[in-house]
Amino acid sequence: MSSRLDRYKKQKQIIEASRKKKFIKELPTPNEVTELLSQKVDFESINNTLLDDLPVYNLEVSEKEISDSLKELDKQFNKEKYDILFQSSKEVLIDQLLTPLKLSRSDLESTDRNFNYDRNEYTKSPKSVGGEGDSFTTQRDKLKRSQTNSAGEIQDTYTGKSHNEKEMDLDHVKSLKDFHDDGGYMLSDAEKRQFAADSGNHEFTHSSINRSKGEKDLNEFAQNNDNIDKRRTNAAHDRASKTSEKYVPQGNIDKTIFIAKKGAQDGVKSGAHQGMQHGVASILSELISSVFYEVQDIFNNGWKGGKYNNSWIDALKERLSRIKDKILSKWKTFVKSFADGAFSGFISSIFTAILNMFIRTGSNIVRIIRESFLSLTKALKVLLSPPDGMTTRQAAHEASKVLATGIVITGGVIAGEALSTLLNGIPFSDIISMVLTGMLSGLGSLLVVFLLDKLDLFGINKSERHNFIIGTLDSKISSHTEEMEKIIDDLGLSYDG
Repeated sequence: MSSRLDRYKKQKQIIEASRKKKFIKELPTPNEVTELLSQKVDFESINNTLLDDLPVYNLEVSEKEISDSLKELDKQFNKEKYDILFQSSKEVLIDQLLTPLKLSRSDLESTDRNFNYDRNEYTKSPKSVGGEGDSFTTQRDKLKRSQTNSAGEIQDTYTGKSHNEKEMDLDHVKSLKDFHDDGGYMLSDAEKRQFAADSGNHEFTHSSINRSKGEKDLNEFAQNNDNIDKRRTNAAHDRASKTSEKYVPQGNIDKTIFIAKKGAQDGVKSGAHQGMQHGVASILSELISSVFYEVQDIFNNGWKGGKYNNSWIDALKERLSRIKDKILSKWKTFVKSFADGAFSGFISSIFTAILNMFIRTGSNIVRIIRESFLSLTKALKVLLSPPDGMTTRQAAHEASKVLATGIVITGGVIAGEALSTLLNGIPFSDIISMVLTGMLSGLGSLLVVFLLDKLDLFGINKSERHNFIIGTLDSKISSHTEEMEKIIDDLGLSYDG
């Protein structure tokens, strides 16, 4: 039957035929007729059964029955949705098993750059992070010894006067904070420390002047201080600018290019780490799922899985072989996870580097940005390249869930910091807060996805529910029609088809 209309017409024909042509397909033999006629007639049974209590079949269907039937089908549809939700919950719990290994999501704190200024990052020895040269403190002590005269005094570069060496400070002409905000935040720890110890940016001045100057620009400070020799400070400022430019370009265009390049270098490193973590996490997730399956099978079918002729070792080899095959079959998933993680990590690093030309961001903000870019990348991928068979509205629906999940995870990062502070001092507090935060973020994401399904902003669930109910009804009607046709055929009824 090509359509519901054809099926309806056929059913009407069957009903009409059954009313007009009531006959039995096979006639009884003469012996059967003779035996039947020789039996005593039970008039009481005839009166009670055939005459007075004829069965009455009501073929009418009430609105309540229709409503109840549709509600039952709706429950079946929702059950499938809940099953998917609970399956996702299992995946979230698996994800949390990976979290303490720093293989869940994009936990890359060790590779995140902290863009906020920290003086200690500049003043320690560059050798401790693979650099060359002395620390600022060592350089200061060397210069103080070399510039102290026989009277124990050092000349103040900014005023020309001499003071006792104990009253003198070695000033960073271009302050470390100013240098950091001017692009130094993109340097490696070794480069920061080499700049801090670079004598081209050092001048001795009285401690009171150094305290007053603080992090101000030297020329601006000199303009408002009558005790300063402007010619001296201008020369010192020029030397410091040239020294600073050896590390970070000063022109706006050159600086932007420099920061973008450094961001790209960070992106390659962060992208590789993030991609590898996503890829390895996908493989470990499959490993855990496969082990769970084997454990469940052992509970249901025993260690040997019903193969009683196998030895204990053979059964173990078979189960391990199944786990191995499942993991190896996921190589495409590994590649896809690596690519998604690497791309979002690369782009977010460049974006964060350029963003810090205007505002400073700490490592937690970096992580939030990375998580946001990861969700945005996935959402755009669904929108711009939806899977086969997915409509634009379905793609938009799925993309909205991806973005909403990203927002929840971002909130989880913030909540995790508060939780970590609250649990500070408790044994294993880092792991506890990490797992709890991950589980709350994961389950929160599931709840948001469920609510978005309920809201059905793009009408996808309404359409899917309609198709599910119509498809189920079509299947049942077809099945019942076939049964009815078989019964009529067995009774020898026919219709004009």
